[in-house]
Amino acid sequence: MKQLSPVERELSVVVPGTEIAKELDRAYRELSQKVRLKGFRQGKVPRYVLEQYYKADTEQRVLEHVVGASFREAVKSHSIEPVANPQIKTAGELIPGMDFAYSAKVEVKPVVEIKQFAGLELKRTRYEVTDADVDAELESLRERHAKVVAVEGRDTVQQGDLVETNWSGEVDGEHVKGLSGLSYVVEVGAGTFPFKEAEQALVGKKVDDNFTLDVKVPDDYRTEALRGKTARLTFKVLGLKHKTLPMLDDEFAKDLSDEVESLEQLRAKIRTDMGEMAKARTETETRNVVVEALIDKNPFDLPQALVTRAAEQIAAEKLNRLPQQQAEMLWQARGVQLKEDARPAAIKQVRMSLILEELVKREKVEISDADIEAHFEKVAAELGSTVKNVKNVYKKGRRMDELRFQLSTARMLERVIEQAKFEDTVKPALGS
Repeated sequence: MKQLSPVERELSVVVPGTEIAKELDRAYRELSQKVRLKGFRQGKVPRYVLEQYYKADTEQRVLEHVVGASFREAVKSHSIEPVANPQIKTAGELIPGMDFAYSAKVEVKPVVEIKQFAGLELKRTRYEVTDADVDAELESLRERHAKVVAVEGRDTVQQGDLVETNWSGEVDGEHVKGLSGLSYVVEVGAGTFPFKEAEQALVGKKVDDNFTLDVKVPDDYRTEALRGKTARLTFKVLGLKHKTLPMLDDEFAKDLSDEVESLEQLRAKIRTDMGEMAKARTETETRNVVVEALIDKNPFDLPQALVTRAAEQIAAEKLNRLPQQQAEMLWQARGVQLKEDARPAAIKQVRMSLILEELVKREKVEISDADIEAHFEKVAAELGSTVKNVKNVYKKGRRMDELRFQLSTARMLERVIEQAKFEDTVKPALGS
């Protein structure tokens, strides 16, 4: 065996002529039992006759069999673990009674040497709920439950108004289909209209006013072909409305939730709910920080076959969220690019999986039957199903070994997190 790289081997294999002859004899005996040739009883067709009709096919099947069997034996004897099909290169044709030689290049599972994993010193962000977070959420709830009413007693646009407009745009003197809106409502000051300067230009205008201004189409505009171009926008003000926000009191709180009887209880509930989200966000970002550190401190070469397989899976999972017809069209049009885009995430995923797999072996992490049962109960509760049904899904899909691996690596990652030392930066729960 020759080591071509840390993750690639070349095996030189010789299959003895006696083995070739034995396999050819077996193949022709089996063939004789199956074929029907005029003038011969089934099972009694001489080999030389069979060779006249089936020599090429039979030798090809024998070749595939002996190469497959001898390759598996060679892999076992050299204690390597292939991660992809081998590239076979033969030295000549299959000749009955003669030794058959070939070489096989194959990517193998890398040797992962763990240099550091315990007591990692890391920086992370920890999110905590502040009074300002609670106030902001309450204000957001008021906004979502606001009533929209017509402005009375004035016809001039002010900050905060909801202005109904017809607008259209031209680029290089030509009307552009993707640059217009009928009965389009602009909330002045909200910053939600794509053209901020046009939004502010509405202030001071009156109902039935028409006006024009030149703007630059923003880089994130929905019509990609228009981005960065100068457009002339024409507006007509059709009408004015404004939002009235509900009072922030006990009645508002009771209208929002059957679980509270007062505004203070609503505040407490919001704080609790946001606290759970802040905790989940902290835990997610903590795991990401630890994963990055483990990858950075424990480098090793990766077989490209594993990366390619993971990238295909990531791309496929994204497409699975789309309707089938849309997914198929996108795959045909951009399948190669989707897989390429997924490679960075795939590399990270494969590295982390191999590191945790090695740590599970090294630290002797075990998953008991009780752990498996607890997982089934958790999944059943989340899906509103029964433990029996969940078990059947895993068993029918032959996913029990995969589940045990997932649980063991997750437990190992939690151990690494528990042993790490963090320097925390505290941010509000609604902080970005």
